[in-house]
Amino acid sequence: MKNMLRKIGTVVIILFSLAGFSQGMHNVDIEFGSYGKEDNAVGINSSAINVKLPVRFYKGILINGFSYSQYDIDYDSNVLINTESIETFKTLSYSLNYIQRLNNGWSYMIMASPTISSDFESSLSMDDFVFNGGLIFTKNKDKSKFMFGLIYNTAMGFDAPMPFLNYSRRINNKFSYDLGFPITKIDYRINSNNKINLHIKPKGFYSNISNNLVLDNSEIAEKARYQSFVTGLNYLHAINNYWKISLDVGYQLSSEYNLLDGNKNNVYNVDTKNSVYMGVSLKLDLLKNRNKK
Repeated sequence: MKNMLRKIGTVVIILFSLAGFSQGMHNVDIEFGSYGKEDNAVGINSSAINVKLPVRFYKGILINGFSYSQYDIDYDSNVLINTESIETFKTLSYSLNYIQRLNNGWSYMIMASPTISSDFESSLSMDDFVFNGGLIFTKNKDKSKFMFGLIYNTAMGFDAPMPFLNYSRRINNKFSYDLGFPITKIDYRINSNNKINLHIKPKGFYSNISNNLVLDNSEIAEKARYQSFVTGLNYLHAINNYWKISLDVGYQLSSEYNLLDGNKNNVYNVDTKNSVYMGVSLKLDLLKNRNKK
């Protein structure tokens, strides 16, 4: 079963990548990250590939997206539950976003993303599916932009609707900033090829446990949820007009890993401590001009 899923995932990734090249692909991100462990109860290594394919549609832009991510969890020996079936979680999603400009600097974006997130220890069921999405309005004015809306995105570790609120402004050719939720950051452009930012952002995942886990207290764990907020420094370097590499180093301001029952109640908390986060990603960008990273 696992080998078959791995092969299917690989084929789908290749097909979407080829489709992107043929249609003028907007962006491909390949990401790796690591956080936790040492004196922590869990260490998490993550990997992901994200593909976006924009096309003009009606009066706006339609963006097809594909995302595959994997979370490998290293449990401490002091975790007193059977962790064999919950050491790897995978998420596979398709997204369809539509952006359209309105009058007086306004625009809106509608997002829809059917998603499968599971440990894939048994056959797929409806419990492995979740529907992410949202609606965001944007007001552009001179060098600033205001965005607000409502999103549902389990890829950040949240399993409930969340407000989206952001105010961004470009101060000059070097400095710009974004204030809001879920991401706040300050950008500094060193030169045309290099940029750094200081940020606060969420990291996490929410996934189904396909073979429900029976705990010692007779509670049943059906979902796994990891939530954290990371503050850190990101360095982006443009290798050439198309390829960029991004490096992240930061520290967790908060972290929480829970097993939930079918009603999303906590049935087991894995003790976690805030720790260092590190990540690296490789980006392929065929549409944006390098000087507008």
